[in-house]
Amino acid sequence: MGEKRTVIYKLERHKWPDEIEAEKKARRRKFAVVCSCLLFFAAGFFVAKGTQGTVVSGEASAEMQKLESVYTILNEDWYFGKDIQDLSTTLLEKAISAMAYSESDPHTYYMSQEDAQNFSSSLEGTFVGIGIQFYQNAQGQYVVSAVFENSPAQKAGLQRGDLIISVMGEDCSTLSSGEIQELLALSEDETAQIVIERDGAQQTVSVKPAVVDNTVAAYVEDGYGYVVLSSFAENSGTDMQSALQRIRDAGESKIILDLRDNGGGYLSSALDIAACFLPQDTIVFQSEDRSGERTEYKVTEGYTPISFDQIVILMNENTASASEVLISALDENLGDQVIMIGNTTYGKGTMQTSVPFSDGTSLKYTTAQWFSSQGRQINGVGITPDVEVSLDEARSIGMPNYTEEISVEADSVAVIAKPVQIYLRFLGYDADRSDEYFSQASSRALAQFQRDQGLEADGVIDNETAKALVNAAGVYWNEHEEELDTQKRKAVEIIHGREAV
Repeated sequence: MGEKRTVIYKLERHKWPDEIEAEKKARRRKFAVVCSCLLFFAAGFFVAKGTQGTVVSGEASAEMQKLESVYTILNEDWYFGKDIQDLSTTLLEKAISAMAYSESDPHTYYMSQEDAQNFSSSLEGTFVGIGIQFYQNAQGQYVVSAVFENSPAQKAGLQRGDLIISVMGEDCSTLSSGEIQELLALSEDETAQIVIERDGAQQTVSVKPAVVDNTVAAYVEDGYGYVVLSSFAENSGTDMQSALQRIRDAGESKIILDLRDNGGGYLSSALDIAACFLPQDTIVFQSEDRSGERTEYKVTEGYTPISFDQIVILMNENTASASEVLISALDENLGDQVIMIGNTTYGKGTMQTSVPFSDGTSLKYTTAQWFSSQGRQINGVGITPDVEVSLDEARSIGMPNYTEEISVEADSVAVIAKPVQIYLRFLGYDADRSDEYFSQASSRALAQFQRDQGLEADGVIDNETAKALVNAAGVYWNEHEEELDTQKRKAVEIIHGREAV
């Protein structure tokens, strides 16, 4: 007797021709609504600008008919459409995304629900917490590297350089950084008990979490104030005013303003922060709209300008947008008081706005180009520093994040080979290249690194080794920052008058 076979049939309800036609009409109506919205938006825009609405509407109508024909064909007759769930929505999303894409403007694009949410969150600059950043040093101790302005941690007296000994009674020497973050992820009605060590003495600090803005961190150093501004969020102006006043109250008249890797944010925040330095009615930047009309944006009321004898600005190739607005405004309005150190900035001189839709998606598009307070173009050009100083390439190159397991042997070409070899050289290993060719010599250097880290010393690039390299490079930088941060070192030399510009 043969083997028993089990046959599974897929049962589907039969649809009559009139039902099928009704579904097709419903999909067409859905598409027509989207097209109509786009058409009316475009027509309204051009009419508002004085263009003949009938001509625009007629041309757009013919294009919309063509677009609807393509949509109908793909939605109903495309063979591989059978494999796509919710095909009609997918086609519409792709059509809108393609419509927003332009090689000449990478800052205009259609955002999915997830992308729109992430973009909005990145601009908020706030979270519920105690307001610190920390890292693990070579001895396995956790060190506070930043305390955010007006945060619970700052108010509780935590300082940069404090060692975190225990959190909520848990010994940090037995915890990962992620586990410490989880222990500190309390609600606003709870209190964190933290034991820190400072100058060899331990003390217990009670900190109650709150909503924290994580964009401004400031410190009073020997002979100057040091302010790190990581982005331009809603409350950055308030925190900047507080930080600058605290530095002035401490008797310091010179500051280092660190804008490295600050990709921008709200232009309104740039105006707020400019107002902390510049008097009322000072021009901060100019904008030019599609018609060529220029608008001047000036310092308004709400903030009190705080004067400094010297402002040294740190910037690099990732300093962009609102950061460039602030740099150009300070440079052009304060003259010799401002010295710029680092690398030429990114050169993003355009302004965007976001249009949210009811389904959570959003369209971000460019509305204007902005120019410096004196009308200088920044877009595509950037701002050149007064003193060019570069950091080791390991500080600017990122390690690719692979979801699948990788294995790159010697004498292979791979994207990940470049950062791996750069990190090896940064850490003092004898990698002989810094491109995407993974050489025999670099493989031997990697094997030595693996031995030092307690990993399998096979000289092969894999996920575990790549992660270990990133962690080791981070620890090395934090442990030797004073020596390795040549840009900040140059700024301190200028502040103290030991180096001429």
